[in-house]
Amino acid sequence: MDIEEYFSKLNLESQKIFSQTISEKEKLGTLHHLSSCIYEFAKCLPDPQERVILVTVSAQLESATFNLALGLYRQAFASLRLAFEMGLAAIYFSVNKMELHEWLDGRSDIKWTNLVDEEKGVLSKRFAKAFFSECSEHIDNYREKALTTYRKLSEYVHGNNETWEKSGLKLKYNDTLFELYFKYHKSVSEVILFAAVCRYIKLFSDSTRETLQFIPEEFNNISTIRELFGRT
Repeated sequence: MDIEEYFSKLNLESQKIFSQTISEKEKLGTLHHLSSCIYEFAKCLPDPQERVILVTVSAQLESATFNLALGLYRQAFASLRLAFEMGLAAIYFSVNKMELHEWLDGRSDIKWTNLVDEEKGVLSKRFAKAFFSECSEHIDNYREKALTTYRKLSEYVHGNNETWEKSGLKLKYNDTLFELYFKYHKSVSEVILFAAVCRYIKLFSDSTRETLQFIPEEFNNISTIRELFGRT
C-alpha cells in the first residue's frame, strides 16, 4: 500500500466516524453553545491580553470537539485539557500580571497547581471573596469538580493503560468515549465560566451584563448570580 492509499484509507474510516458523530446533533449543539458562551464572555473583557487568551480557549474547545467528531478521541481529551488550563490561566493572569508577561515572553509555563491552589488559586474562597463574595460558598464544589475533571483528562494525556483499553488502537466510533467527552466538556466549560463570573461579573456595567443573559441560565442553581441579573 503506498502512502497516498494508506492515508486515504484512514481518512475514509475517520469520515465514517464523523457521520456517526454528527447524528448526535443535540449534544454537539450543547457543546458548541458552551464554547460560544466563553467567546461571548471574552468579548466583554476590557483587557486585550486577557480577552485574546479566553477567545483562544473558545477556539480550542471547538478544536477539541472537531477531533472528537473525527474519532480522534485521545487528541480530543488532550485538547480539552489544554483549554481547561488556558481558561483558568486567563483568569489567574488577570490578578498576576507579572506572571502573565513572563508567560507571554515564554519565560514561564502555566502551572495547574497554581491555578487551583486552595489558598491563592482562582477557585479559592479568598479569590471569590475578593471579587464576588456571595459566590464563595460554591467555590469548594467547583474546585473539586475542576480537580476531578483535570485528573480524568490527564489520564489520556499521560497514556494510562486503561485509556488504551477504552480507545483501542484503531479508528472506530466509540459511544462510551463520546459520552465521556460530553461530560468532561460540560464540566470544563462550567468551571471556566464560573471562575470568570466570580472574577469579572461585578465589574461589568449593567448594559454589558445585559448581553450575557446566558449566565443566569447556565447558573440557574445559584441564586446570587440570578439576582445580579434581576431574576428571582
